[in-house]
Amino acid sequence: MTEDMLEQTGSTVSGEFITHSDLETFELGSRVGEGIRGRAIFLLHGELGAGKTVFTKGLAAGLGIDPMDVTSPSFTIVNVHEGRFRLYHVDLYRIESSARRELGLEEMFDADAVTVIEWAARLQTPPQGAIEVNIEYLTDSERWVSIAVGSRQ
Repeated sequence: MTEDMLEQTGSTVSGEFITHSDLETFELGSRVGEGIRGRAIFLLHGELGAGKTVFTKGLAAGLGIDPMDVTSPSFTIVNVHEGRFRLYHVDLYRIESSARRELGLEEMFDADAVTVIEWAARLQTPPQGAIEVNIEYLTDSERWVSIAVGSRQ
């Protein structure tokens, strides 16, 4: 990942990247977080262990949130953190479709906040203008990361 690979669009970095370690995935997330200037919704896609939470920890760091406080909300479903913007970290892995309405996602989407949703493919209707982040394994340590606005899989 190099500086010339970064393309600014609106409030976030977009493009395709290869990260060679968790640290590089974290740093990419941090750069995205630093560029956020207002409400943003991130839809994260990737297999178990691909790096969705590592990316989110970096994004949180870029928002001025201690990344050590950011853990996967697999069992709590939603974690809230305060930084330059409030960060809603959502995990839909264990949620049945009928229960998703009760989470109050629409309120999170409308708030002046950053919302990150892991396992976003489980959303029936993704919000307009959301930023899609796809993370795929290349090797044990390398990941292909794609960041794009509204490019639903």
